[in-house]
Amino acid sequence: MIAHADEVESYFGYWPLFCDGKIKSIAFIQPGTVTLVIFYIDADKQKEAEVTLTFSGVTEVELSELRSENVIDALHISEELPIQVTLEACYGLAGGFKCAAAEVSYVLKKS
Repeated sequence: MIAHADEVESYFGYWPLFCDGKIKSIAFIQPGTVTLVIFYIDADKQKEAEVTLTFSGVTEVELSELRSENVIDALHISEELPIQVTLEACYGLAGGFKCAAAEVSYVLKKS
């Protein structure tokens, strides 16, 4: 379960896979925290937001292909523990990791 997921769900009306979302930043902070900022647009609903996700208790990190521009095809976050996070790439960063907790730490609504 993603803490504060309701902030994203109430704005978009669903939890997105972040298809075609741009990764604005990714940070690995010791001990074992990953912060991921994604700019996502739902063209049908004419809504866009910058969503900050924070993952704690991160282990087994396998990420590759980090580039100057990184676009997500899908972001999968499992519901069971340990949480499995998988980034499928359109372009750039891909891979995944396991974590103990996931949360939406900030949603910057653009429209």
